[in-house]
Amino acid sequence: MPDAVQRRKNIAPWFGLLFAIGAVGCNAAFFVNPPLQGTLPWLSLLFAALALIFVVTGLWRAFGQAQVYRGKVLSVVLGVIALLPVGFTVFVFVAARRLPSSTAAPQVGQKVPDFTLPDTSGKLVSLDQLLAPVPSPNSSASSPESHAPKAVLLIFYRGYW
Repeated sequence: MPDAVQRRKNIAPWFGLLFAIGAVGCNAAFFVNPPLQGTLPWLSLLFAALALIFVVTGLWRAFGQAQVYRGKVLSVVLGVIALLPVGFTVFVFVAARRLPSSTAAPQVGQKVPDFTLPDTSGKLVSLDQLLAPVPSPNSSASSPESHAPKAVLLIFYRGYW
């Protein structure tokens, strides 16, 4: 004998998964440099919170109101899948807050203070040495002709190694 009551679909876990994917999408969109870029981390955190609310609601419907809603297994699977991007979003949000601010970093075109670093052969070289005038190879040793390089290219690799 079939059930007299037709059970409804439980779409809350699907919305939870959709908001979890949206949270990761906000983190990815941060690197595209859109307008109002500073709001994207907070928007991703809001989407992660909404995803958690929908996942919990879906699980509560599936197990607490099983006579009304169907899809226990699907609710659990979608909940677990949605928790992965939510956890990633929260981790990225917290880790980004630990990074040092760049207020003291040199700006484009600003003169860099002198420093000394080893070159590829291990010899210590300072910035002043690189920018010092060098005699041209065609001129004699007594000739005052010499020219300084116009610029030095500095490449900074961000890392923790």
